[in-house]
Amino acid sequence: MTMNRFSKPQRLLLAAILLTAFAIRLHRLGVESLWYDETVSALLAAKPLAEMWAHTARDIHPPLYYGLLHFWTQGAGNSEFALAYFSLIFGLIAVALAAHLGLSVYGPRVGLMAALFMAINPFFVWYAQEVRMYSLGVVLLLGVLIVTWRILVHHDLKPGRRIETGHVNSSPASWITTSSSHSAAIRQWFAPGWRFYALYALLAATSLWTLYYTAFELAAVSFFVIPWLWRRARRRLWPWLLAQGAALLLFSPWLPIAARQAFDPPVPPWREAEPLLTLLARSAREGVTALPFGQSLDPSLWWPLGLLACLPAAAAFAHKSRLGRGRAGTLFLWVSLLGPLALILLASQSFSPLYHVRYLHLYSGVFPILTAAGLIALAHSPSRSLALSLVRPFLAFAFALALFAGAAISLNQYFTNRFQYEAADDLRGAVRAIYDHLGPRDAVLINAGYVYPAFLYYWPGDIAWMGRLSEYPPQPSPYGQGAVVVLTGHVDGEPDIGWGDPASDFYAISADETAARLEQLFAQTNTVWQLRAYDTVNDPAGFIRDWLEAHGDNYFDQVFPGLTYARVQAWRTSTRPRLQPPVIGHRLEADFEQRIRLLGYDLMPDPPQPGRPLRLTLYWRRIGPIDRPYKVFNQWLSANDQIAAQADGHPGLGAFPTNQWLADEIIESTFVLHPSTSPPPGPYRLITGFYDETTGQRLHLSNGDDAVILLEWTLN
Repeated sequence: MTMNRFSKPQRLLLAAILLTAFAIRLHRLGVESLWYDETVSALLAAKPLAEMWAHTARDIHPPLYYGLLHFWTQGAGNSEFALAYFSLIFGLIAVALAAHLGLSVYGPRVGLMAALFMAINPFFVWYAQEVRMYSLGVVLLLGVLIVTWRILVHHDLKPGRRIETGHVNSSPASWITTSSSHSAAIRQWFAPGWRFYALYALLAATSLWTLYYTAFELAAVSFFVIPWLWRRARRRLWPWLLAQGAALLLFSPWLPIAARQAFDPPVPPWREAEPLLTLLARSAREGVTALPFGQSLDPSLWWPLGLLACLPAAAAFAHKSRLGRGRAGTLFLWVSLLGPLALILLASQSFSPLYHVRYLHLYSGVFPILTAAGLIALAHSPSRSLALSLVRPFLAFAFALALFAGAAISLNQYFTNRFQYEAADDLRGAVRAIYDHLGPRDAVLINAGYVYPAFLYYWPGDIAWMGRLSEYPPQPSPYGQGAVVVLTGHVDGEPDIGWGDPASDFYAISADETAARLEQLFAQTNTVWQLRAYDTVNDPAGFIRDWLEAHGDNYFDQVFPGLTYARVQAWRTSTRPRLQPPVIGHRLEADFEQRIRLLGYDLMPDPPQPGRPLRLTLYWRRIGPIDRPYKVFNQWLSANDQIAAQADGHPGLGAFPTNQWLADEIIESTFVLHPSTSPPPGPYRLITGFYDETTGQRLHLSNGDDAVILLEWTLN
C-alpha cells in the first residue's frame, strides 16, 4: 500500500461511505418548504439565460450556479426534490474530494475517516439538501486545495527536503536569455506542470463566478502559499502569481458588476454591525457548534459539546503530513479553514457586516480531515508515559463518541423537528393559506417585496398583475382575472436602493406615497392579504403595519414556523360597520326568512373553467333579528345533483358570525371551491345558502327554496 492511493479494500470501504452519505442526504429530500433564498434560485433557474444574467447583475450573487441549475431543470424539472437533488450531487462529490485531500495530506486512513465524518456531518447534510450554491462552492474550494497541495507537495515529498534557491535568478527574464536552456527552464519553472496552474486558475475563477465569498478562501490560501514558495522554491512563485492573474482574467467580465455590488449594494442592509468582541464571541459559539453539528442545534446551548468535538482537529498537528517536517500540511488546512473567517470578521469591522455562519460552510470541507487526523494521532502517537499511551485510545474514542452523538442529535432535529432553530420558513404553507382563501376582489400585499419569488414558486393559480406599490393601480383593472400581487418598497429608504433600476427587486418609496397608494388599494379591494417575511428590512419603523392596523380590520392572522416566522394576515379594507355597498360584479336580491338578504356575488374565473377552482365572494346585509351563528354552504353541482366541489364556513373565516352582524351592515366573505377531480363535461350549477350547524336545518327563501342558484353553466 502506498501513501498516495487507497488499496482495493479501502476503495470498497470508501464506496460504502459514499452510499451512506447518499442515503442520508436523500432522506426527506424536498419534503420541507423552500425558504426565501431557495425560491430565488428556483425563480432565476426558470428564466431564460439572458434574463437570468440581467437579474443577477442587479442582485448580490454571481450567475454561474443559477445557469447550471437552469440546464439541470430542463431535464429534471423544478420540483423541490429535483432542485435539491442538484445540490445533493455536489454534496456527494465533496465527500469524495475530502477523502482524496485527506489521503494526499495524511494518508489513506485519514482520507477514509474524513469521508465518514463528512458523510454524517449535519453541516454538510443541510447544504447538500439546500437549493443554493454552497455545496457547489465547497466542491470548487476543495478542488482548489487539492491542486494547491499538489503544487506544494511536488517541491517537498520528503520530510526535511529543501530546494535551494539562493543561486537561482528568479526573474522571468533570466529564463529566456539562452535558447538552449529555454525549454528545460520553462519546464522547471512550471513544475509540477503548467496544467496544475491552469487547473487552479480555472477552479478559482469558477468559484468566484459561483459565490463571491470564495475570494476569502483564495486570499487565505495565497497567504500560505506565497511565503512557502518564497522560502522553498522562489522561482515557482511566478507561475503561482500568473495563475492568480489568469483566474482574475477569467472572472473579469463580471468584475465591474461584482465591484458595484460590493461597494454600492442594491439591497437594504439586513445585518447590523456588532462590536468586535461581541462578533468574535458569537462567531466562536456558532463556529464550534456548526462545524461538527451543523445549524440544527442552538449554539447558546450546545457550544460546550461542540467545542469538545472540535478539540481533535487541534490535535491534527501531532499527525505528520507529507510536506515539510510534518506540520505544514496541518497548518495549510487550518489556514484554509480559519483564514477566510478571519478576513470576513476583519471586513465586518472595517467595511460592512459580512459574517454569517452559513458562509463558514464554504470553508469547512477540511474540518473532517483535521478531525480524522487528530483522532488518529491521539490514538496512535507514541508517548514516553505508559499510562498516557494506554489512556490515549480511550480518549480518542470518547471524542469520537461525542462527535457521533452530537451529529445524531442534530440530524434527528434536522429531519424531524426542523421548525425549531435555524429552520427553513414554511413559505409553502403561507402561500397555500392565501391561495385557499383569496377572493376575486382581493389583493396580495407582499411585505417586503423581495419575498415574491416564494409566492411565484408556490402559487398554483393565475396571476393577473404583479408590480410595485408605487405603480398601483394598474390599468385596466385586473381584478377577477387572477391574483393581484403588490410589492412594497423600502419605506423612506435611500433613493439609490436598487440603483434606480425599474426592474430591481428593491426600490425606495416615501411614507406619504406608501399611505396614498395603500388608500387606493383599499378603495378597490375587499380584503388585502399580507404576506410578511423579513418585513423589518424594508420597513424598519413598521409604517405599513401601523397603517394597516389603523385603516383595516384584521380577521385572519397566522404565523408559519421557521427561522423568521413568516406571517399571513387578512385585512378587511374597511372598519366595521361597512354601510356603503362595495363594487359587486353580479347583483341580485334574495331574502332568507327576513333575516339575511343576499345582495350579489363575484366569481373567478367568470365563467368557470375546467381545472380551476371557483373563487366565490358573497355579499349580505342583515334585515332582521339573527339569533345564532348560521353557517354558509356553497355547492358546485352536476345535472344529477352530484357534488363536484363544496365549501362551507362561517363568514369571514369565522370572524363575522351572523349573530354579531350590525344593523344594515354589509358583510362579504369568500369561499373557494376546489374540485377533488377535474369535473367531466356537462351542465353544472352553483348554489348557496345558510344552515344551523347544530341541527342541519337550512334557512328558506320566500318561495320555499332552501338555496339560491347563483349560476348555471356548461363545461365543454
